[in-house]
Amino acid sequence: LLDGDKIRSTIHNDFDFSPENIKKNSRAIIDLCKEKTSLHDYIIVSVIAPFENTREYARKLLGDNYIEIFVKASLKELVRRDTKGLYKKALNGELENMIGVDPNTPYQIPENPNLIIDTDIQNEAQSFKKILDFVV
Repeated sequence: LLDGDKIRSTIHNDFDFSPENIKKNSRAIIDLCKEKTSLHDYIIVSVIAPFENTREYARKLLGDNYIEIFVKASLKELVRRDTKGLYKKALNGELENMIGVDPNTPYQIPENPNLIIDTDIQNEAQSFKKILDFVV
């Protein structure tokens, strides 16, 4: 399990949230996955991948080993769930480059994900079952 926040706070702690550093961080995580594919049956990466060209890089590098799951949530729902208060800060103009809020870092909705989990209408158990059904 690779958690985007943990990787950013340890390995890439010198990266800011500029679009370029978001892309660099995503590519580094994808490269790490490529290195680890022979060691694990599954590598689950929980990270916001806002740019289609980064997701395309993952598709090309990982091939059939890449499964894209789009966890869909409205901005309203993201603000409601935000335990760190980052969305409120971004919406108040106190935080730059917040993905999906700042025009410099838009969230580009995936064009062809393998699976869509709509968390506005599916609860956690339903979402998990949908992923499990897909993988198994």
